Amino acid sequence: MTDTPDTIYPHLFSPITLAGKQLRNRLVHASMSLRYVSDGAVNDETITYYRNRAQGGVSMAITEPMGTTRWNIAPRRIQVFGKANEDGLKRFADEVGNDGCLMIGQLQDSGRGNHEGGRRANSIGPSPLPDDLSWTVPHAMTTDEVEIMISDFAESAAWLKQCGWSGIEISAGHGHIFHQFLSSHSNIREDKFGGDIEGRTRIVRDLMSAIRSLAGGDFIIGVKLPGEDGVPGSIDLAEAKRISEQVASNGTASYVTYCWGSHSDTLYWHLPDLHGERAPFVEKIKEIAEPFGDTPVGALGLITDPNEGDRAVESGQADLVMLGRPLVTDPAWGKKAMEGREAQIRYCVSGNTCWQMIIAGGRLQCDNNPRVGQPDEVDWWPSPAKTKRKVVVVGTGVAGMEAAWIAGARGHDVTVFGISGDVGGKARVHAELPGGENLSSIYDYQQLSANKAGVKFELGITASLNDISALSPDAVILATGSTMSWPSFLPDEYKDEGFFPDLRDTMAMLLERPSPQPGTAVIYDQDHTKMTYASAEWLADKFDRVIIVTPRDRIASDEALVNRQGIYARLLEKKVQIVTSCDPSPESLFEEGQVTARNVFNGQEQIIDDVSLFTYSTSRIPNLHLAPGLRDMGVDLHMIGDAYAPRLVVTATADGNKAGLTV
Repeated sequence: MTDTPDTIYPHLFSPITLAGKQLRNRLVHASMSLRYVSDGAVNDETITYYRNRAQGGVSMAITEPMGTTRWNIAPRRIQVFGKANEDGLKRFADEVGNDGCLMIGQLQDSGRGNHEGGRRANSIGPSPLPDDLSWTVPHAMTTDEVEIMISDFAESAAWLKQCGWSGIEISAGHGHIFHQFLSSHSNIREDKFGGDIEGRTRIVRDLMSAIRSLAGGDFIIGVKLPGEDGVPGSIDLAEAKRISEQVASNGTASYVTYCWGSHSDTLYWHLPDLHGERAPFVEKIKEIAEPFGDTPVGALGLITDPNEGDRAVESGQADLVMLGRPLVTDPAWGKKAMEGREAQIRYCVSGNTCWQMIIAGGRLQCDNNPRVGQPDEVDWWPSPAKTKRKVVVVGTGVAGMEAAWIAGARGHDVTVFGISGDVGGKARVHAELPGGENLSSIYDYQQLSANKAGVKFELGITASLNDISALSPDAVILATGSTMSWPSFLPDEYKDEGFFPDLRDTMAMLLERPSPQPGTAVIYDQDHTKMTYASAEWLADKFDRVIIVTPRDRIASDEALVNRQGIYARLLEKKVQIVTSCDPSPESLFEEGQVTARNVFNGQEQIIDDVSLFTYSTSRIPNLHLAPGLRDMGVDLHMIGDAYAPRLVVTATADGNKAGLTV
C-alpha cells in the first residue's frame, strides 16, 4: 500500500480554514524579500517564483512587503496604494491560486529601521528617537499622519481583495514601524497612539478593524507580532503576551505568528542559524499566543524538516507551519515530503546567504538551490543531452559535485576524481564545526543524485594528466578548489618544511583528535568568512585561550550583518580575544612561544604569550596545476568554483549547475 500525505505527515498536510477559505494543508510560505521588482510593477519573475512554490505544495504564501501607503512606495516594492497594478495583481492572484495557493500581501513600513548601511533619510516613526542599529532619527508622525497611514494600509488591503487576493499580513515585528509603536522603548508619544499599552497597540487594533470593515469577513487578516526583541526596556516575553492580549481583544485576526529580534544588536535573532537549537521559537510562540484563544497560530523560525513541522501541529503548538528559507532552497519541499521523498529535498543550510544577497542590493540567491525562480525549478531534473559525451570532473567539492550529477543526469558518461575518500571538499570540514551541520545536505543531495545518474567515482586519488587522458574525455570540468596563500610574514623555508598548516588543514587534523590542548591558539584572519570563526569557536573549547589577529578594523567583514552579529556574540561569550588592525611582526615571530602583533597604522606592538598553535586563514589561490596540460590536450575545459576564482558556496553551486548543463 502506497503511503499518502495522510499517513506520512498527517498533521502537516491536513486542511485548515482561515476566514472561510480552505487551505489544503498547513504549509505556508513566510514573507521573504525576492528583489525581483525594479519599477514597482508586478512582473513574470515574481509570479513564477510563487507559482513554483504553489506547485511544490505550499497552500498559502505571504509576499515581501508591498507598497501600500504613500510613505512606502518604492521601486522594489510592488505598488498597491492608489489602486495601482490592477491587471498585474489580478493575474498574480489568479495564476498562483490556480496552483492551489492563496496569496497574502504583506503590510509593512520600516519606519526608522535600517540595516542596509547608513541612516534612512525621510523616515517616519512614532517618536524622534534613534534606531538602535542605524541611529536614524525619524520624523515623529502627527496624530493625523498616523490615521492617514492606517487609512492607506486599509484601502490598499481592500484593493488587494478587489484584485482577487485572499488576505494580508500586518508585519508588526522585526523592529519595523508597528513594532516601534508597540514598544515603550521607541514610543514616547502622548496622544492616543502612545502612553500605556492600550495606546501603543492602538495602531494595530485600529488597522485590523479598518481592514475588516472595508474587506469583509471572508478576507484573511494575519498579524506577525514581536516576541522577545532583546532591547533593554523594550519587549520581553511577558510584554509580548500583554501586547497579544490587547491585539487579540480586537477579535479580527485570522492567524497570528511572532518574530524575534529588532533593528539592534539582536537583528540576527530573526534569522536563527544552526549555532542554537532547532525550531527555537515554537514553544514560546504557543505561550505568548494564548490570549488569541482559538485563532490559528503559525510556527516560525528554523523549521527545516517535515518532521519538525508535523510535530508542531500534532502537539498543538501550532496550526500553521511557516517556512521562508527552506522553501527558497527547495520549492518542492512540500511535494517531496508528501510523497515520502525527504532524502531528495534540497535542505536549507541556514547560512543566510539569501539575506546577504538581497541586503547587498542583489536578487534572491541560495547556497543549495542554484535555480531559484527559474520556470522549471520545481522538482527539477535536467533534460537529456542531444549527444552523449565522456566527461571527467576533477574535484569533489560542492562545485564539482553539482556539475557531476547534472552532467550524469543528462546522460553523459561521467567520472569524478577526488583526492579524499569522501565527497564534499572543504565544506565537509566546515560541516563538522559549530553551526555548519547543514552544509552536509548540499553534498549529500549531490551524491544521492549522482548515484542515481550513474556517475562513477574515483576517490582517494590525486588525478594526474595521464589519469584523465586515459579516459579520453570530450570535456573536463576542473573543480580543484583553492589553497590559502602563504602569509608574507612567514619565512618561505617554513613552508618548504611543512610548518604552519593553514586553518583548513589544521582543523581537519584536530577534528580527528579533539583532545584539550594547553596554551594559546592564534588565528591570523585574512578571510573574514564564517568557517574561520566556527573554527575559533571550536578551538576555544580545546585551548586555554584563542586570539584572532586581523589587519582589518573588525572581523567577519565579508559576512552578512545577521551572521556577523552572531559571530561576535558567540566569540565574546567564549572569551575569544580579537586583535584588529594588526599583522604579525616578522622580526619577532615565535620567540619563546610569542607572537608579536603590530598595528598596521601606527606600528604599535603587543605581545601574545604562551602560543602553542599558530595558523592562518588567508586569501585563497586557485589550484590550477592541471590547467596548462589540459589545454594542451585540447579538451573542452571548464574551470568552476574556486578553481576559476575563490568565492562563496552560492557561487560554487551556481558554477557547477551551469557547467553540468553546458558540457
